[in-house]
Amino acid sequence: MTEQVEARAAVSKGGIEFESLIGEFRRMHAALCAAAPDRELMAALQHEFRDAADRLESTRQQVEDDRASRRIGLSSRGHPTLVPFDVDYLDERTFRATVEFSDVHLGGNGAVHGGTIPLLFDDFLGIFVSKKGQPHSRTAFLKVNYRQITPVYTPLVVEGTIDRIEGRKTWLSGRLYNGSDVTADAEALFLRLLPGQS
Repeated sequence: MTEQVEARAAVSKGGIEFESLIGEFRRMHAALCAAAPDRELMAALQHEFRDAADRLESTRQQVEDDRASRRIGLSSRGHPTLVPFDVDYLDERTFRATVEFSDVHLGGNGAVHGGTIPLLFDDFLGIFVSKKGQPHSRTAFLKVNYRQITPVYTPLVVEGTIDRIEGRKTWLSGRLYNGSDVTADAEALFLRLLPGQS
């Protein structure tokens, strides 16, 4: 499928090296969330993190559009805060991807934090609208229903459907699956911006 190939092969600013850097950052972030370092290690890491932050701040991009557009194909692998996913299928009406949450996303009792799931749906459905609905749209409404516990370190499937388009409005629904079980679903409305809006 052409879109799937594009999603995995296309890279924007920063390229494959930036994707690898984000991957290592996510690995470190998950390790920190689950770690219990001693005082000596904490002191050493604070110095290393401070040095890394100083070096990155010296390369800060001033144009927000350049930072926002740094995506790897259709996924959010170019943004360290968003939940990464691998695109499995895309057509005019359906978008499907594989996602796996880590310790970064952990809430209580081994479950994904409830606030992380709307973030996934907002980003995932927003990409879908931009690609197959109406480009230059923004989230107007997002409702998430929690059906079951969403586990960490488990391959899940996130799916979106464009339900209808009316003028500037694109209505979508989304589902998060653990096997055949729906752990969460969403209803969303995205609104295409008028000329001059941003």
